[in-house]
Amino acid sequence: MSSDGPPWFAYDPDGEIRYGGVPDRLLHHPEILRRGIKLTDALKPGIVFRAGLDDPAFVVKVLNTDTQELQIYDRLLSRVRAPRNHTVPVDIYRDGHPLLIMPYLRNLTRFMLAEARTSARLLDIFYQLAEGLEYLHSLHIAHLDVCHDNFVAALPEDAESHPAVVSRRIYVIDFDTSRQLTLGPGVHCAITLPPTQIPPPNGLKHFDPYSWDVYCLGHVFEDLMGTYPFYGKRVPWIARYVARWLIGKERGCHTACRCRPSARTARQVLSVVRLLVPILDLCESVYLFVCCRSSAGVPT
Repeated sequence: MSSDGPPWFAYDPDGEIRYGGVPDRLLHHPEILRRGIKLTDALKPGIVFRAGLDDPAFVVKVLNTDTQELQIYDRLLSRVRAPRNHTVPVDIYRDGHPLLIMPYLRNLTRFMLAEARTSARLLDIFYQLAEGLEYLHSLHIAHLDVCHDNFVAALPEDAESHPAVVSRRIYVIDFDTSRQLTLGPGVHCAITLPPTQIPPPNGLKHFDPYSWDVYCLGHVFEDLMGTYPFYGKRVPWIARYVARWLIGKERGCHTACRCRPSARTARQVLSVVRLLVPILDLCESVYLFVCCRSSAGVPT
């Protein structure tokens, strides 16, 4: 780790680490002061800090220059207008230790509760997640820590505060453990996984990096489906099927994995599924209506 790299901890007067605090070097950083950002607390102690009480609200991340995160952001930001690029439009301060300054957006749970009121919207969220992952893989970037916490989304009010973000769009964040690879999906052999938030199946330590991302995406889908019944809705069966399809049946492949689809195939299938879901919902509603009338003895 570089000598000036994170973590940047805040300390109490007695010298104890204050894990939720913001260090003085960041509170009085010239770029933070110039932008008028008032950091309040730590989202990830020593690394990620937020100014959540301001409008517009921001997040500041102290980048670790011993990882590929800065180089990955440079590549993604150079293509930030690409339709399938789900990278948050961020600023990177480079005079001194690099800082990433990004809009403070919503976590997926908050976004689901606000937006996923129909099966079609749920599948649209799935589609966006797969599209964002497919775009990374098309550039031979494996995220390697795909999980619920590493996606954020913009509600309409966020787009008003931050004109560069797109309302109701989901974004991929946190490339701390991500890697830029020489080979693309379908041909890359297994690598040793870095620490991940989703545990590997069967105690495996080696995985096709692209297939690992898709495996984790399936678990993100399952996690999100736990939020969907908040409105008294039933999770559509086809959404459950897609999630299990992405998770697949792991066989411990040491070469390019065939246990699950690629992110591209997942996105293509979801592009069709999200168009069919309203039709399937209508057919199911008609079927249930007929069944209820028949059980009540009412002629149909």
